[in-house]
Amino acid sequence: PHTGRLALYLLGLRATCPPPSPHRALVTWLKYHLEEDWTGSRRHGHPLSNYYQYGLGVLALCVHRKRVREEVIQRLLTAQRQGRLGHSGNAVDTEAVVALAFTCLEQRRLVGTGLAAELRAAVQGTSRSMAEAQGPDGVIGNIYSTPWALQVFLATGTCQTEPVFSQAMAALLENLEAFSTAATMAQVLPVLHGRSYLDIASMQCQEEPDTLTPLDIEPLAEVPGNKTVQLVVECPLPWCYELRLYDRPVPVPAAASLLDVLQAAAALEPHDFKFQTQDTPQGPFLTQVLGLEARQEKRNYWQLLIAPNTPLQMGIADYRPQDGATLILRLSEW
Repeated sequence: PHTGRLALYLLGLRATCPPPSPHRALVTWLKYHLEEDWTGSRRHGHPLSNYYQYGLGVLALCVHRKRVREEVIQRLLTAQRQGRLGHSGNAVDTEAVVALAFTCLEQRRLVGTGLAAELRAAVQGTSRSMAEAQGPDGVIGNIYSTPWALQVFLATGTCQTEPVFSQAMAALLENLEAFSTAATMAQVLPVLHGRSYLDIASMQCQEEPDTLTPLDIEPLAEVPGNKTVQLVVECPLPWCYELRLYDRPVPVPAAASLLDVLQAAAALEPHDFKFQTQDTPQGPFLTQVLGLEARQEKRNYWQLLIAPNTPLQMGIADYRPQDGATLILRLSEW
């Protein structure tokens, strides 16, 4: 299902103040996809996509001032109460998206009084858990989930009273270079202006000035020299009998990204190292390494780490490893 992508597209449409007629059919399609997405619960106990995309769908419908069936809302509410929203101990982005959807439904009075109270209590619980998830560097979850958490504090009006807000904002400003794709920029830009996605719903389009102008972006300067990166592939039980499947040094140009490292490894040893990626709004996503495929229905994914056990904060096309670094691709469960 295209739940998440369609939801993001509709949020973007609303933000650009289009005439009302072109996107009415898309809103209907989003409602359809929310129902189709949930057919996965009958077999797997979760949406066919994930709760992040499902929450985005509810948020987009709310921003377009469309009512959502109470059963759809209860699905997210139950998952939130049972702690089933995330993976790998980091559910901040999904929890935040769901909290924004709940806040929108309550503020727009698209639900009854009783359900509104339940949603408000759920958002308060999410805010507390996000505050507890803040690390010593100010980041909440990881650098990409931090803007989502900040949007929740802004949307609920707790940004002035929540101590973690200023620390997280400072961490965000120190790491703006991480937001280099359209999708990640869309998450961080509202926060930098003190806004959340909920503000899209209350925009007065006739008052919006047409100030968008093309921006000429200079290409990154070439970095002279070369570097060597140690590339490791790990596959723990129960998927593999042997933990470490690949462990080789890979020479690459000094400015090479992790994606460049993978491509260089495949060129050096085409019979020993193979990988596949999938294009997403956030950039290429690693789906298969050495013939082992990370699949949604198996609830596993390729985790990217800096040895010995530090998760990467960027995607494979954005992260540029240091010379001598050891990078681990580990098949993990979520």
